[in-house]
Formats: sequence, structure tokens, C-alpha cells
Amino acid sequence: MNYDFICVSGYGKSGSGACIDLLKEFEYIDGPDKEFRIAKDPYGLADLEFSLINNWDFVRHNTAINDFMGYCQLLARGDGLFKKTGKNFNALLNVDLVNETEKYIDSIVDFKYYGETLLHSYNITNTESFIRKVRSKFNMGNKKLMYFSRPDEKKFLLKTISYIDNIFAQYAAKNNLKKIVLNQAIPLGNISQTIKYFDSPKLIIVDRDPRDIYATMVNEKRLLGADIGDSNILEKYLTWHKATRVRANIDIENYNLNKNILNINFEDFFIDYDKTLFRIKEFLDIDFYHSKKGSRFSPRQIEGHVGIWKNLKDQKAISRIGEELNIASNYE
Repeated sequence: MNYDFICVSGYGKSGSGACIDLLKEFEYIDGPDKEFRIAKDPYGLADLEFSLINNWDFVRHNTAINDFMGYCQLLARGDGLFKKTGKNFNALLNVDLVNETEKYIDSIVDFKYYGETLLHSYNITNTESFIRKVRSKFNMGNKKLMYFSRPDEKKFLLKTISYIDNIFAQYAAKNNLKKIVLNQAIPLGNISQTIKYFDSPKLIIVDRDPRDIYATMVNEKRLLGADIGDSNILEKYLTWHKATRVRANIDIENYNLNKNILNINFEDFFIDYDKTLFRIKEFLDIDFYHSKKGSRFSPRQIEGHVGIWKNLKDQKAISRIGEELNIASNYE
């Protein structure tokens, strides 16, 4: 492996895209223009590890493997109006993701066998259920390919790191990359669990004035989903804001992750561009040529990004956010 991972994460509307755009202006740094969520999504790597290592059961681990493989099929395939949802990572990364996933699973599986379990009846149609019952009645069986896997934590981690490296190997070689930027690869609610899946990772966390996050959500007419019409949106926002940040602080303190994590305020990309740029280059230990400076991010575009809360009609809500979240004076 001749490249490192730069994982950039935010909390939602907190401005991590500005950091990603800035990084992609440098030589030898690039990454897919989509969130890479294989570590944190439901059915992703964290769920797989939980079932194989922390909560192993004779049937549970087989279900987790099948769920993970199904999730990777979604990541691999292309998307289209008349197609199943897909993330098109096969094309984006020049890789056969399903094949890499199958090799990865084979590396952590002890053996395969054909078995039958009640779980095979979950989430099937009435017709499929009828067919299964008929086959059982006539002793025809409903066996399916199953996996037996009980790796120890060390083996799981080594194979997972290798798997992630293999996914990006051709992409890095084709684009002559020394650093690969990944958007939202590490969840800030579970840093310690997921950062270990990446070889030599650095994590940049971008946060933003919570008043501007709230104002952005209101202006876009959506809170966490499409709930902006609810009269209780401020309470929901405050609860969400606090909950999404508390775990990150605990992880950073408890697992001594500070040397691999850089916290940046979104506003600093505009207000203190040169200093922020220096901090990022020092943190990542890069002296790459800033060959496309200003092509993706410009600090002059501060209007519409910083201090937008001042134009929000409901200033009582803004005052409440400021009081409850103890907003520092440098946000002003």
C-alpha cells in the first residue's frame, strides 16, 4: 500500500464538504465524489464485526455475512431510473467490489455448508412461504448455502484492513494518489470502533456554528428529514445537536485518538484561510503542490455560508440555541 486515508467527517450541514474540496485541490490527493459509508451503515463492517466478534451466535453470524454481502452489491452496482438503487463504486473505483467482498468473506470464513433455519423464512413473500411449506411437507428440503465463521478480533481486523486497501488499490494507482480522501467514512458517534478499519488513517472533524446549521436546515425546509413543518423543531434540533457530539468527545478522550484527529471550525476556512490551510498541511504532513488552488473552494464565498443565522426570522430560536449550546464568542 502506497497511500494513506484522509477521512473527513461532519455532523450534518456542518461543512465537511469545504474541507474535502480544499484537499482535492492538491496534487496526489483525491477521492470518490460520494460518501463512502461501508464502515458505519447498517449491514456494514461495524455490524459485521459485532455479530462475528462481540455477539456471536450460530445463526446470527451467517445472517450478518449475508446482509453485508447484499449491502456491498448495492455499493457496487450502477443506478438508474428503472434499476435498483446503486452507488456505482465499481465504476468510480475501477474495482469489482462484489468479487473483493467475496474474497474478504472467504478469508474470515472457516467453512461453508448447506443448512436450513427459520430465519430463511423472514422477509419472504406469501408465495415463497407457500413453496417452502410444500417442499417441507414432501421432504424436499429448503437448504441454503450458509457460512460458519468465528474469527478472533485480531484476524478480523487484519483481513478488514486488507479488504479496504484492496478496494482502493487500482483507484490509487490509476490516479497516482498518495492520499485518498473519504467523505463520512468514520461516524463521529463511533470513532474508536471504525477508524481501525483503515490503514494509517487521519480524521478531520468539521463542525460549524450551530445557529448556522439550524438556519440552513430551516432555509432548506428540512430538519433531520422533512420535519420542518413541525412546531417542535427547535427542541428536536437541540436534542439532535447534543446527542451527535457527545460520543465523539468521549471516544477522543478515552482512546487517546488526538494525534490522529484534527478538529476544525467550518468558519475558519473563510475567516482564517491561510492559518487553517497550514494546520491541515501540518496535520497531514504534506508538502504537495497546491496545483488547483481556488478551483473547488474559495474563501471569498463567505456570504451565504457564515453568519446566515442573522437573517433568520425567528431570532428567539437563535438566542435559545446560543444559550443552551454555550456558543463561543469567536463565532460572532
